Amino acid sequence: MKKSAARATLSTEAIETLLRTATARALELEIRVHIAIADSSAEIVGFLSCEGAPRLAATTARHKAFTAVNTGMSTLDWKTYTDSIPADEQKIIDKVEGYISADGGYPIIEDGLLLGSIGVSGADQARDADVARVAIAALDV
Repeated sequence: MKKSAARATLSTEAIETLLRTATARALELEIRVHIAIADSSAEIVGFLSCEGAPRLAATTARHKAFTAVNTGMSTLDWKTYTDSIPADEQKIIDKVEGYISADGGYPIIEDGLLLGSIGVSGADQARDADVARVAIAALDV
């Protein structure tokens, strides 16, 4: 019996790169967002708020990161999934705190291992997602 499994998480350098790149992209788009980075166990390990970002969006960014790392899928894919399931199953999911079905959250995977996730919120969902994808691209994973 094998007693262990390989696990991975984001390095400090990767967390800094994600925050720096996401912030730069938000500035390019002239939007104010919150950026949440979660490690592979869904703990927030990096967080940044642009001046003037809507306060409500801070929680949403954390929830997007939480959802992406716990499902291993983007929050847009999670939305597609939850939209496709029967209403009685949807009620079960709705009772689990922290999950959100809105674009802007992405898992970060390298060599098949889940390292963590990023969640961005504060603009419209398309631009939140753009910021997150650009940040992940900077990692070359």
